[in-house]
Amino acid sequence: MRRAVYASIRQAADGLWSLARAIDRRFPERSFQPKWAPAPLLKQRERTFPPLGFPRKTDSLCPRCVSEVRAQILTGEADWKVLIEGRPGEIPAEIVEEDGRILMRKECPRHGRFEDVMSTDPAFYRRLESMYPGRDFVIPKDGLHEHGTSSIQYGRGAVLTIDLTNRCNMMCDPCFMDANQVGYVHELDWEDVQKLLDDAASIKPRRQLSVQFSGGEPTLSPHFLPAIRYARKLGYFSVQCATNGIRFAQDEQFAKEAAEAGLRFAYLQFDGVGNEHNQHRKVGNLYDVKLRAIENLHKHGVDVTLVVTIVNTINDDQVGDIIRFGLQNLDKVTCVAFQPVSFTGRDEDIDDETRKRQRYTLSHLAHDVKRQAGIGEPMRDWYPLSAAGPFSDLKDLLGGLEAEWGSFKCGCHPNCGIGTLMLVEEKTKKAVTVPSVLDVDRLHAAVARLVDDGVPVLLVRGRMSDLVSADKAAQFVARFPVVEFVDVSDAGHMVAGDRNDAFTAAVLDFLGRHRG
Repeated sequence: MRRAVYASIRQAADGLWSLARAIDRRFPERSFQPKWAPAPLLKQRERTFPPLGFPRKTDSLCPRCVSEVRAQILTGEADWKVLIEGRPGEIPAEIVEEDGRILMRKECPRHGRFEDVMSTDPAFYRRLESMYPGRDFVIPKDGLHEHGTSSIQYGRGAVLTIDLTNRCNMMCDPCFMDANQVGYVHELDWEDVQKLLDDAASIKPRRQLSVQFSGGEPTLSPHFLPAIRYARKLGYFSVQCATNGIRFAQDEQFAKEAAEAGLRFAYLQFDGVGNEHNQHRKVGNLYDVKLRAIENLHKHGVDVTLVVTIVNTINDDQVGDIIRFGLQNLDKVTCVAFQPVSFTGRDEDIDDETRKRQRYTLSHLAHDVKRQAGIGEPMRDWYPLSAAGPFSDLKDLLGGLEAEWGSFKCGCHPNCGIGTLMLVEEKTKKAVTVPSVLDVDRLHAAVARLVDDGVPVLLVRGRMSDLVSADKAAQFVARFPVVEFVDVSDAGHMVAGDRNDAFTAAVLDFLGRHRG
């Protein structure tokens, strides 16, 4: 059965590719701008790209200067506006290939030279950059994206992150936010929460909205449940929280209330299988806490994503065990998100020797998944997150001109994050990657061409069909300008079987008019 399913998937991909290759005449140039978009949808030739490849130059930050400027702002020695009006800590950097690694090198006039590893597999790094589909819309001037040289210039935004509080009920390491140890409490007022959600919902492009409440530990905020309700009321289709799970484990009623408020995903900190592999978090029974949190959240319909902060020499040996845990708990766990450690927050002042020893990259992850879990091939199965862009573009095109919302789209840099999909047999839990049974590179290229070339579409309906009415067909054609329509008399829903002669004639006429 599984082989038949895989064969069908392959045939579908081949059919899509053949369609794209056979029908290659472009539509006359014209703009296609849905109501939600700030400008016409971009074709591939209209997209811009950041500098890619290596060696290349880029902009970076001196980690010492950054911490000094922040301290000056907090003590009142410097105005916070320097972050917008100045360029504090900015220094040039170079990305080079050397000794089988990709390195970033930079030098600060005051603090000297810095070097770090970006990849341990140059070929893998090249592949990721080759799959980048180009930038999305230029962000309109809206008063909400004016952050000096740190301003986001392109895209539609994927996930809005709101840090509700810097309080936490743990004191662990690593901590990107240095929660509980900065010497003060920063917690948003309710009016602040509302304004952030309102502002993000008001800007163009209007897209499927997703928000993640974070911290600190967001469940400690008195506004956690009201914020979930308000976000859902505004139309955020996905409401998430990044959590250590303690409160959900302690109080099932709280998990129930969060689900009823509209919480869809819990991004659950999960660094290893077994209490012994969570000791660096300084809570003796933390694994048991995670299991209880997963049960309570699942019971009330909240999907769980395991979020693993990977630190080399600390828990990098847990990659395989965590994937196997996810597979065994497939009914409760939606996916696993591995996050290579970022030396910020509590680890900002890490010494160079420790940083080099603990650095973990995306290339480490791809190889560890294969080595520890026996799943996948690094050069075949992994894609930058932004590689899904053409599929979002296709959905936008099919949405029509009157669509109120654009699709969810991650436009991040190809070096930012990677992903793959797995097919899992429900009973045996055996998993294979989707690219191992489907030519995803070919499918990706076919979808991109469908979007870029504006490939025409033929809708053939049997006039006697009891499934597709004449009114529905007319509505479909009116919504999508690329669609041509043929209504075959004396045929039901299975047009080709009832009137194969008429069906064949319609298709050949269509292909004849649109073949280049």
